[in-house]
Amino acid sequence: TNCFLSMINFFRKIRKKLADDNQFFKYARYAIGEVVLVVVGILIALQINNWNENRQIQNQVNLQLKNLKTAIQSDIESHDRVLGMEGFRFHAIRYILETAGETVRLYHYQYDEFPNQPRVLWNKPIPEGWDRAYFEACFSAIDLSTVGSFINDKAIIEFGNSGLFSALYNPELKSIINEYYLNAEMWFSGALWDNNLEITMKTKDLLENQHQIDLRRMSDVEDPIRLIRENKLIIIRLHTLLDKVSLTCETLVNSRKRAEQVILAIDQELEQ
Repeated sequence: TNCFLSMINFFRKIRKKLADDNQFFKYARYAIGEVVLVVVGILIALQINNWNENRQIQNQVNLQLKNLKTAIQSDIESHDRVLGMEGFRFHAIRYILETAGETVRLYHYQYDEFPNQPRVLWNKPIPEGWDRAYFEACFSAIDLSTVGSFINDKAIIEFGNSGLFSALYNPELKSIINEYYLNAEMWFSGALWDNNLEITMKTKDLLENQHQIDLRRMSDVEDPIRLIRENKLIIIRLHTLLDKVSLTCETLVNSRKRAEQVILAIDQELEQ
């Protein structure tokens, strides 16, 4: 404000001097100059006010983006925890089937990104061939608690409800964020995890109730490979469970990559 008043006073002095040089047009020129000065001052003031408002809005948008980044980082941590369990389940079931002489059907999945080293069930190097202890650990993995990963959507909901998401001027970033949460809604709604749990429980029930096999005590079974080979229903259930677990792992891997892309895009936006 002081700067604006000083500027007006400066122009008034110049205008007054010019008007004094010609007394006939003195008042007319002074009046016209006064009007022009006021108009220019109003325009400058409006521009400064708009700039301040836009800066405040941008600061609020940036704060929402930082909150969103934190939420998506928590999604990645959740994915990693579940992928650690489901990844080992995939490799364990595959090992059981292949040891029993079964050909495992593979899809165009990123199997090399499915982790295969849980600390709870097996903390030694993964054997390349037959290993009775590892085989028993793999059976225990069938019964790992199937819990779904979660998407922390509180930040994106707050972003939308605040009206600030519409103030985000970067269309590419908007598109990446929307795509991430649309995919999350599709894959993490609960159906995927419920189906996995159902297949797991059916497999466990088949082994325990129909064949009296405790998944945690496979050491009691004299020849577990023969048992599997002679029971086609067990093989079918294991194949079905393997398909479900592999889909879960692939979903987690892809969602994690999308999350990393969103975080990278947010960082680039905040650096501008």
